[in-house]
Amino acid sequence: MAGAIWVVAEPRGDAVRRVSLEALGRAAALGGETVAVLLGADAAATAPAVAPHATRVLAVEHPTLADASSTAQARVLAELARTRAPRAILAGATAWGRDLLARLAARLGAGYVPDAVELSAGADGQLEAVRPVLGGRAYARLAFRGDGPWLVALRPNAYPAPAPGAAGTVERLAAPEDLAALPPRVVERKAAAGGPVDLAEADAIVAAGRGVRGPEGFAIAEQLAAALGGAVGASRAAVDAGWRDHAAQVGKSGRTVAPRLYVALGISGAVHHRMGMDTARTVVVINQDANAPFFKHADYGLVGDLFQLAPALAEEIRKLREK
Repeated sequence: MAGAIWVVAEPRGDAVRRVSLEALGRAAALGGETVAVLLGADAAATAPAVAPHATRVLAVEHPTLADASSTAQARVLAELARTRAPRAILAGATAWGRDLLARLAARLGAGYVPDAVELSAGADGQLEAVRPVLGGRAYARLAFRGDGPWLVALRPNAYPAPAPGAAGTVERLAAPEDLAALPPRVVERKAAAGGPVDLAEADAIVAAGRGVRGPEGFAIAEQLAAALGGAVGASRAAVDAGWRDHAAQVGKSGRTVAPRLYVALGISGAVHHRMGMDTARTVVVINQDANAPFFKHADYGLVGDLFQLAPALAEEIRKLREK
């Protein structure tokens, strides 16, 4: 398996997060063997979700791995990587993926690029990654050197999820028995409030800010997001005011997203907010302030009352979808 590209898949119930499939698709495009790595108490149960996108699936099983302990997971992956020498190890640039790969890089003494928006093979066969720097004001192209393994966390929506193909073989592996002794230990889980679509993986996001005037104003954002089949985000001002949970905050101190469509309702467009959505494909801004900075970064802008424009837009979208 030397020279293979591994993707550590992030579980979500009996499936995996879409960003894991996106990473598998990118790994396959780079050539060579594509290996999906699953970690959990019964990791093989999740294999059907990734096998159609990988040459091989490694299912590493131990009860402690089900608790999402990055300490235990990094130890298992490091030992496995030293034995099987993958060319690179990828994961989604989620809170889980960034934490895990950072710990793994420290154990392996390996190069690590977090939050990559592009991943390609250079002329010499080494991987090259592009990531935002200076708060999203610029992008850096980074080339790996040495024998690897090279570690990359790919931002969600950086690449499309691939179509399924022939299922790869599944290999079940037992993890060391002493993993349970490794700190920290998960003692409780609480599900975060959220909509039907995960914000980080949404193709369309409708974000609302101070301009919606209160928590009840988010109903307009929810209606438009529902029409688009997307998720609802929020500016820092709206979150600080208590109108929305912090999990919905987009920006430097919140979530980083890369949807195909980003609609901003009543958001001025401060640089801290734009840092969280600067790789959105299409940006639509609705604001009654014609001088709002966000208009300079929009593909389409509507100056007017968002309480009239957003519902009208949602209605037109519903009509189009019904045809």
